[in-house]
Amino acid sequence: MMMIGIAVAALLLCTESVQAQSRVVRRDRTIERNDGHIDRPDPRRSGNRPAPAPVPERPRIKVVDNEVIRSFERERYDSNRLKMADMIFSTDGYMTTAQITRVAESFDYDSNRVKFLKNAYRNCVDRYNYYMVLGTLDYSSSREKIITFVLEQKEERLRDTDLVRKVSSSDMSAIIKALKNESYDSTREKLGRMIVCGSLLTSRQIADMAKTFSFESRRYDFLVYAYDFCADPQNYVLAAETLKFSTDRSNLMRLMGRR
Repeated sequence: MMMIGIAVAALLLCTESVQAQSRVVRRDRTIERNDGHIDRPDPRRSGNRPAPAPVPERPRIKVVDNEVIRSFERERYDSNRLKMADMIFSTDGYMTTAQITRVAESFDYDSNRVKFLKNAYRNCVDRYNYYMVLGTLDYSSSREKIITFVLEQKEERLRDTDLVRKVSSSDMSAIIKALKNESYDSTREKLGRMIVCGSLLTSRQIADMAKTFSFESRRYDFLVYAYDFCADPQNYVLAAETLKFSTDRSNLMRLMGRR
């Protein structure tokens, strides 16, 4: 009888221990309050921290080989050239402005050249140089179509995109020269807007562009437009200093302060 009693007592102790462990596990997993709300365990306390979300890899920009550009030059028909361009850009192929210029020069007709240049703009890796393609066009109306098309893309802000490349000092020198070569502020402003909306310029670079304008009103309008594409808006006072009249400087800084 004594042996049976000892066995029963041991069995009860084991059962109690298992039940206690089960209660601890349940408490660790979830705690139900009197109001029916269920508190989940804090993973920071339990040590089971969630794994950090994987950082997506940024897609690499694939610039076409120069042999591809020579293929456009060897092709006999504009229609096939346009199809070749469609195939390249639809597979996320990119070109430099220099490559795009060479391809545009291979087209026989200005109308097809315009179609290609519009298609190529979004797949250009140095959009701040895109003004150079205007020299491939035979007619001023075609040139106006490309400028208008580029300016219509202004809703695409460039601050957070990988496609933007820094404008080098040599590129900037070419830009200033191109602006100075324009005879009128009206065309200079259009060209300037085309350049900045495909760029990420510093305040100093925008100031250098603004200095090429002859009239204060054109310079002011250009600076208002260029602000949205400035890489360092906190330094935009440097660009505002190119305005001669204090009232214009004041109006510009007040307007920029509201953005």
